[in-house]
Amino acid sequence: MYRTRDFILMDVISVEGKKLGFIDDILIDFNKKKIIGFSIASSGLFKRNLSVMTENIVGFNNVMVITSADKGKFLEFKKIRGIDVKDRKGNIIGMIEDILFDETNFIMVAVMISTGFITNFISGKKIILIKDLMLGEKNVLYSRKNENLNFTSLPHRLFIEDDENEKSRKKDTV
Repeated sequence: MYRTRDFILMDVISVEGKKLGFIDDILIDFNKKKIIGFSIASSGLFKRNLSVMTENIVGFNNVMVITSADKGKFLEFKKIRGIDVKDRKGNIIGMIEDILFDETNFIMVAVMISTGFITNFISGKKIILIKDLMLGEKNVLYSRKNENLNFTSLPHRLFIEDDENEKSRKKDTV
C-alpha cells in the first residue's frame, strides 16, 4: 500500500533523462475510486504545472520515469484534503488526511481520517474504506455498512518503547 506522502516531492524525469520537475500532488477520480495521475511542478521559472497519467509511468522508486506529460485540469488531492467527513446523521467524524492506494493498479483502498491531535495520539487515526465514502461539494459522506468493523492507525513508537522497557525489566529481574 502507498500513501500520498510517498510520492510528494519525488523527482520526475522523462525516458530521455530530462528532469521535468517534482510531484506536487496526486490526481484522483473519486467516482472510479482511482488515482489517475500526478501533478508535476516544473523546475523551470516560468513553466506551468504538468499532469502525468498513470498509464504514462514507466517506473518509480526514488525517481519517477515517465513517457509523456500533459496539461489538464483534474481533481487534486489537496482540494479534498482537510474537508470534513460526516456520517448519515450529520456528525463530523474527522477530516481527510491521506489516501491509501494499491501499488500495482493505483486503486484507492481507504482514506485516513484525522480526528484531532489529542485523539489521534491516544486512539490513533481512523482508516475508512473508500467504498463507504461519497464525495460531496462541501464534505464527504460516510455511509458505514458494517458497525462491527473499525480500523485505526496507532502510533507504533509508543508500543516499541514499551516493549523495550519490558525487555530491560526482564533482564534486571533474571
